[in-house]
Amino acid sequence: MKKILFIALAILASNSMIAQDDDMTDSQKRMEKFATVKKHEVSLDVTAALGIPAFSPRYEYILGRYSGVGADLFIAFENDDIDFSDYEKFSLTPYYRQYFFSKEDYGAKGFYAEGFVKFFTFESGQRDFDQFGNSIGVEESQFETAIGVGIGWKWVSDSGFLVDFGFGLGRNLGIADDQFENLAEVQLRGGLNFGWRF
Repeated sequence: MKKILFIALAILASNSMIAQDDDMTDSQKRMEKFATVKKHEVSLDVTAALGIPAFSPRYEYILGRYSGVGADLFIAFENDDIDFSDYEKFSLTPYYRQYFFSKEDYGAKGFYAEGFVKFFTFESGQRDFDQFGNSIGVEESQFETAIGVGIGWKWVSDSGFLVDFGFGLGRNLGIADDQFENLAEVQLRGGLNFGWRF
């Protein structure tokens, strides 16, 4: 008798759960699905890796279908072939993105605009002369900060593979010494990232 009572209660409970699922509105179902979707992204800027060379990974946390926050890291490798008088060695760039035209409740893809702050160090190469009149190269490391905006487009497949292409401009805040005249006042941001949403 107890077994029959237990089976009857189990059947009623399962029917009740199915009925509750059917009673959910489309919006409630989408929100429930959104709560379980992938919200983390990691990617790598291939233009920095191939062109400079540098290691430039990115992490983004998806806040919702229309926004996300993240940060880019940039580490330039030693390269004796670089002949720039001032060049970036390391940077950390936190950003906030707003996505547009995303028709999916869990989108966070497509066209976006972003605001960012870039903290970076750079090496400044200068020529000096020793006591014998020989020209010698002198490098000094400096810190600077830039603030700016950017735009781009992100494609994300159903499996989570992503491609992110973006471009931005930022202006230096003038923290570095005035003697570094060759440092551009405008900082470029951008690249082509390949990665994964999980």
